[in-house]
Amino acid sequence: MYSKIERGERPAKRKQVVALAQLLSTAENELLTLWLADKVMEVLDGEKELAGKVLDFAKENLNHM
Repeated sequence: MYSKIERGERPAKRKQVVALAQLLSTAENELLTLWLADKVMEVLDGEKELAGKVLDFAKENLNHM
């Protein structure tokens, strides 16, 4: 399963990212940050004109959470 994730054949789940961080003795927040960033990039793929505005909007609204 993990080799499929590594090859990009299967998306990783949050629990799997946490488990990998523990197995690799890596900071969990660091891997989760990269995992979430990858998910955002996947959603924004093909939206070059709007991507910057979307990210700015999301950042502003995160401050209100």
